[in-house]
Amino acid sequence: MKSFQLPDISNKFVANSSALHQSLVARDRDWDLISHNINAINTLLTPRFTIPISNELYKERTHITQTRTCQNCYEKKYRTIFDEEGNPSKEYYEEKTEIPESEITFYDDPYNHITRIITGETSEKSWDCKRCGNVNRVKDTPSSDKRFGSNATHGVIYDQPVYSILNRANFDHLCMVWVKEFLREVDSAMIAYQKAFFDERGSEMTELIQHVGEK
Repeated sequence: MKSFQLPDISNKFVANSSALHQSLVARDRDWDLISHNINAINTLLTPRFTIPISNELYKERTHITQTRTCQNCYEKKYRTIFDEEGNPSKEYYEEKTEIPESEITFYDDPYNHITRIITGETSEKSWDCKRCGNVNRVKDTPSSDKRFGSNATHGVIYDQPVYSILNRANFDHLCMVWVKEFLREVDSAMIAYQKAFFDERGSEMTELIQHVGEK
């Protein structure tokens, strides 16, 4: 494949990024135009990497799950790290196993006779870990929310805010938050797109894909 046959990714991103920037700094922001410009950037990523816009999918992927941590077993996890050239790799580590509360069955674990006399109670709340089968006491495993970091990306963005009488006072702020989150998702997808494009056709590329806001 000759270089002129490669898609003009960089120039298109720069042009659309410039148009988006101009629409954002305008004195009277036109949010329909801003939405058009950011979607123009998004669609350049091809269907494989384009960020979907969906309230339902966004809610599904960002759902906060209440969990409890088993005190007896660990699970292997990994995080993605990047080297100086931007190449990703997986770094593995272990953490105590988190079990969603929706998958836990709580029950009363009876005390023996001596413990009943000492505590004045007949049982304590417990649950069995579905991974290792060991018993955990509720008082040793407080419930916690499994939340996402402030810079987390989810591969989806919620629908653009719609103007109404109820939100007219902070509509501009709501839209700006939406744009910032959308751009973070697009930038993350762009990194993945650039990596995949380079892996497939790296020897034929003549210039790097620029990210949103780069010059």
